[in-house]
Amino acid sequence: MTGANVATGTAVVVPSRAGDHRRRARAARALLVAAGANVGVVLALALARAPVDLPQPGGLALWLGRLTGLLAEVLVLGQLLLSARVPVLERAAGQDQLLRWHRTMAPLALVCVLLHPLLLAAAYTASGGGGLWSELWTTGTSYLDASAGAALFLTMGAVSVRWVRARMPYESWYVLHLTAYAAVGLAFGHQLSAGSEVLHGIVVRTWWIAQLVVVVGAIVMFRVLLPVATSLRHRVRVEGVDRHAGNVVSVRLSGQDLHRLGAQGGQFFVWRFLTPRDWWRAHPFSLSMAPLEGQLRFTAREIGGGSRALSRLRPGTRVVVEGPYGVMTDGARTRNKAVLIGAGLGIAPMRALLADLPADLDTIVVHRAPHRAAAVLHEELENLAKTRRRTKVHLVAGPRGDHRDPNRPLGRSHLHRLVPDLRSRDVYVCGPPGMAGPLLAELRGLGVRPAQIHIESFEL
Repeated sequence: MTGANVATGTAVVVPSRAGDHRRRARAARALLVAAGANVGVVLALALARAPVDLPQPGGLALWLGRLTGLLAEVLVLGQLLLSARVPVLERAAGQDQLLRWHRTMAPLALVCVLLHPLLLAAAYTASGGGGLWSELWTTGTSYLDASAGAALFLTMGAVSVRWVRARMPYESWYVLHLTAYAAVGLAFGHQLSAGSEVLHGIVVRTWWIAQLVVVVGAIVMFRVLLPVATSLRHRVRVEGVDRHAGNVVSVRLSGQDLHRLGAQGGQFFVWRFLTPRDWWRAHPFSLSMAPLEGQLRFTAREIGGGSRALSRLRPGTRVVVEGPYGVMTDGARTRNKAVLIGAGLGIAPMRALLADLPADLDTIVVHRAPHRAAAVLHEELENLAKTRRRTKVHLVAGPRGDHRDPNRPLGRSHLHRLVPDLRSRDVYVCGPPGMAGPLLAELRGLGVRPAQIHIESFEL
């Protein structure tokens, strides 16, 4: 039955993918359990030291200082693993969810990085040393590798604050974020040399080193070797660039056996164009056309230094690709009906997903744009709907309106008028963060179950 449509009168029964959703949920839970177990080992190591540390002058600060040092490294390694684009993790939760977990862990990791030297300095002060700041200076200059790693971590934390990052060019933020690898190496070496009182014994040290080996191996495999091998095998090149209104371009790509990439409508790739100026830049863009044998396409707005270079791409430019990524696909569907909601360029993956959905699926597309001229790809959506007898397309153009008004565009009352049977449909949502969050609240207020909502926002 999988992949087939069974007609019952005038209705179409589409096979449910609820099993796919449950498998992803189980995999996500397994990931969380593994992470919790790793933190549990760190706590056990710290507790084992408690009888030795606590009776000393400043013993509590010393014990907490060692604990925060271990936790900082484990949390940062966890963040790196979540962003390593490991396929099994991507399929389990989707990159949006993985990056949300990554951001959630960041403040705790930074707090641990800050507290580790402060607590140790407080312990040394209580045990008869100099003043707090004097001990902090002595500690920092005695362990220059750890100090350098902490400085890099704090710099990354500062530039990743939302309002700071919004004012930085993406390329600058990206380069600074790459220093995480150097910071981890510096901190890891420091802990192996200075943390022998905690990390002693062959089993414990092997476990500690194995963490780094696993994370570094995942990064090298899935962010370097696999993309290079994929790109060499498929020989992806730029075929052409099409311009749209509002500084939007669509880039068409060709290659060998592209259907073997396994891409689906609703997914995205990370693209790297091999030109002298742009080879180091990574661009995460969603497919805007259902994958066809021999051709891929994405659509993007030229807003940053890297994306502005898209219109200058020449046919024949070689491309390194990572992916496909994302779980906002037909495989996530649990119902016989669907509604696709795309705002701004969030309509691009919706356009690709629509072409990938079964032709007889009862589908409603809601295209949100500030005005009609900015509704990129809308004509393609309407033409595609004409070939699908049970697909409707609604263009919702105009200002956002007051967030307290239920009749505003995509407000609760407005959604109910557009899609009266919303609760019986799978709902796919893609758009900027400012749209995705409030819309999710409206959908839940209308009684749409979490398993029916498949949402991604452009935050990579």
